[in-house]
Formats: sequence, C-alpha cells, structure tokens
Amino acid sequence: MAKKEKPAEQAAPQGKGGKKRGMMGFILLMILFGAAVPFILPSLVLFIGMLPTLVALFTDSDRQKSGAVAVGVMNAAGITPFIIELWQKGQTMENAFGILHDPNTWFVMLGAAGIGQLILFVIPQLIATFTVARSESRLKLLKMNLERLKTSWGPDVATTKPIEKVARGE
Repeated sequence: MAKKEKPAEQAAPQGKGGKKRGMMGFILLMILFGAAVPFILPSLVLFIGMLPTLVALFTDSDRQKSGAVAVGVMNAAGITPFIIELWQKGQTMENAFGILHDPNTWFVMLGAAGIGQLILFVIPQLIATFTVARSESRLKLLKMNLERLKTSWGPDVATTKPIEKVARGE
C-alpha cells in the first residue's frame, strides 16, 4: 500500500512567513505601546532605561537571542531601583525627569546592561577554557594508563594494527 504524501505547503517548514508574522506582531505591539504612552508617560524611566535591551534585541544575530536576554535581564535589574523610587515618590513627570537627570541613574542602568554584555562575552570563553583543560587532563590520564598497560602487557597493547592482524601474530 502506497503512502500518501502531504501537500507541499504543509510539508514545508515555516520560513519567511513566520518571521514576517513575528515582525508584524512586534510592529502591532509598538503601535499599541505608542497609543498607551499618554497613560503611562511617567513610566518613561522604564522605556528609556530599557533602550540598551532594545538595541541588543535588534543587533543580536543569534536565533535564540541570548545576547538580548543577557543584556535585558541585567538591564532590568539596573532599572528596578529607579522604578521603585518613582512609584514611591509618585508617578509624575517631574519625578520621572528628576530621576533621569541624575547621572548616577544612567551609570547604574547602562552599567548593568554593560555587565550583561560582559557576561555574554566572558561565559562562553570560560566554558571553553574549562572544557579544554578537562579534555587535556583526561588525555594525560589516558596516556599515563596506556604506559602502565605497555609495561604490564607489552608494547603490542598499544599497537594501531587491526585486531585481526594482532590475533594472527603478524
């Protein structure tokens, strides 16, 4: 009995269509955000403070957007104290601009985003270094064990000949 094949449009994985839909969703989200700005304008601190994350999102070529996530999480951590301060003082434009006019605010917000970028830069290199060191240590141990086998069983143990030739005594 012959298998029925799926039509071409069902069998093909989502390519540009999924990407296009994602971009349209993002544009719709930005339009909705733009419409909501008058109502949340005092939370301008949040929007302006998260700009490094937005830049990281657009410049990250990784499919999983790990760079944007690393920068975003640290950036959000850097903004949190100032958002809490704004909520405690009251969400007014005067308080929001007062927070944004302080250079320490910018230092903390952008510094936290920079730490996120630093984490993204350093962690893969650290993992690679530890992996290479562990592999070299394992290789050294295997060579040492091979030498012990040679002394116990003779040099034929370490041969590169096929097992059939060794068994025949060639």
